[in-house]
Amino acid sequence: MKNLVFAIGCFLLSVSLSAQWNVGVKVAYGSVAQKSAKIEVIPQSDYIVYDLEYVGSTAVTSIGFMAHNDLGPLFLQTEILATTFGADFYVNGYKSNSDNPGVYRETYYFVEIPFNAGVNFKNFKFGLGPVVDIKVDQNSELASMEDYRDTSKSMDFGFQGLLGYNAGIFHFDLKYVNKFTSIVDGFSLGYDKFRYGKSANRLSMSVGVAF
Repeated sequence: MKNLVFAIGCFLLSVSLSAQWNVGVKVAYGSVAQKSAKIEVIPQSDYIVYDLEYVGSTAVTSIGFMAHNDLGPLFLQTEILATTFGADFYVNGYKSNSDNPGVYRETYYFVEIPFNAGVNFKNFKFGLGPVVDIKVDQNSELASMEDYRDTSKSMDFGFQGLLGYNAGIFHFDLKYVNKFTSIVDGFSLGYDKFRYGKSANRLSMSVGVAF
């Protein structure tokens, strides 16, 4: 498996070095696709089970750079985007907030690096590829609660599909990012476990200009 990954990496590198890339800027706006849902809490202590619910998210915004290579019937495209969004959680009955239920926001700041390879059809493009999210910062209103723990990782991974349209130097892309981790993997209250299998999958529309 490692040899296969190495071979694919060498192939992509050789193609990139020998190909003509157009480079430019890109902005994107989107949303988290998951709907609100109750999160099952599995307590690891003697405390009373509390209510925890994912109730929604803020808009997903991105700005950064893109590079595109047109290889005739095929294309390669990669980006480096500064991305942010917030996720809201309702908590009721946990220790010190038992008399003060409320909605708490976690705000994420990360560098998003997607890589797409796909096919061209006239001015349209259809692509697939991996996504790496590199954590920059995380601000959480949940941190005011007793025993809050930041369990987020420095890097997170996903996979995305892309539908795009090129008009000269302009690139209009609709993409859907499927994350590999749960939306509650980034925090914990004490050592309680949360059972929620859905991810903060992102749907966004972007506009890029590449020369």
